[in-house]
Amino acid sequence: MTPTLRRRLPVLSAVVVTLALLMTFALVTDDTPAIGRAEGPPPAAGYFKTLPPGAWAGLPDDQQCTDRVRRSDWEPRPDNQNANLQIPSEEQVKESWARRPRAVQGAFDPRWDSWLLPRVTGHHAGTTDENIQWAACKWGLSDNLVRAIAVRESDWYQYEVYSDGTCVLEHGCGDLVTRATPATRRYCSGLARSGVDYQRDLGAGRCPKTFSIVGVMSWHDPAWGGMVDNQNGTFPFNRDSTAFALDYLGAFLRGCQEGWVSWLKNNGSAYKAGMIWDCVAVWYAGKWRTPAAEKYESLVRGALRDRPWLDPAWATREPACSEAGCPRGAT
Repeated sequence: MTPTLRRRLPVLSAVVVTLALLMTFALVTDDTPAIGRAEGPPPAAGYFKTLPPGAWAGLPDDQQCTDRVRRSDWEPRPDNQNANLQIPSEEQVKESWARRPRAVQGAFDPRWDSWLLPRVTGHHAGTTDENIQWAACKWGLSDNLVRAIAVRESDWYQYEVYSDGTCVLEHGCGDLVTRATPATRRYCSGLARSGVDYQRDLGAGRCPKTFSIVGVMSWHDPAWGGMVDNQNGTFPFNRDSTAFALDYLGAFLRGCQEGWVSWLKNNGSAYKAGMIWDCVAVWYAGKWRTPAAEKYESLVRGALRDRPWLDPAWATREPACSEAGCPRGAT
C-alpha cells in the first residue's frame, strides 16, 4: 500500500460514514419512524401522515411496516391482549376474499379485488397501539386518524364480553339487527358457526352487524348483491384479530382515498380521489353526506383534536358491569 493511499483511507472512511448517516436521516422521517422502542404513549403528532392518491403502488408491505413500528410497553387496553396477538390463517382469509368479491356490477374499481383485498392479512401481533401503527404504515394513513376512529367506534376495545359470553355493545360489537328477516336469520346463523350464537340472547335473526376496535362491518344486505351467508367475508377475523380489523379499515380508507369506491360515483355524489374525511364518514354511514355521516366525521375530528389516548385517566375507562357480569377481553 502506498503512503498516499494510507493517508486517503481515513478520509474515505469518514466520507462513507457521513453518507451513511445522511441516508439514514433521509429515510427516518415523520412517515418512516426509526426502528426501536418508544417510552410510553406515542407523541402527540403521531408517526405517520396520510399519503395522497397515487401512493398505493409504493406502499410498504407487512414486514416493512412491522419493522417501522415503535415498540412500547404502553397498553391502555390490556383486555385486548388475546386479540392483539391473534393472526388469522392466511389461507382462510384468501379463501374468504375469493368467495366474496366486491368489484362486481361496477361497485368498486377492479383493483379492489385484484390488489387491495388480497393485501389485507392481519399479519401482525403487538400491543393495541403497535397494531394501529402497523395498519397506518401499511396503508399510507395517519396513525392519529386511525387512533381517533378507534376512539369513536369502541374506545379502543377490540371485543369485550360479559362473563356469560355476551358481547358488550359499542365495545367490540354493535349495530344490532333491529328486525329479523329471512336474510338476517341466514346471516346470524352463519355467524353462529364460528363459535358464538348471538341469537341466543337477542332472538332469531338478531345479532351484531359490526365487530372490532374500528367497527368493521360483517353484514351484507342481499340487495347489495349476493354474498355467502349474507356476510362480506370479514367475520370471524374482524372479531378475533385486532390487526385484521385495523388492516381492513386501512384498506377501505386507502381504496376510497384513491377514488376506487365506484358505487359512490354512480350514485351522483361529489366523491373523487383525495377526499379522506368523506371516506371516514362513509366508513361509518355507508352513504354520502348524510346527517349521520357528518356527525360521525365531526366526532372523529374532535377525537383527533383532543387525543384522549394521551390522557392517563382515559386508560382507566372501562365499560360498565351489568346483570350479565363485568366486561373482560374475550379469549
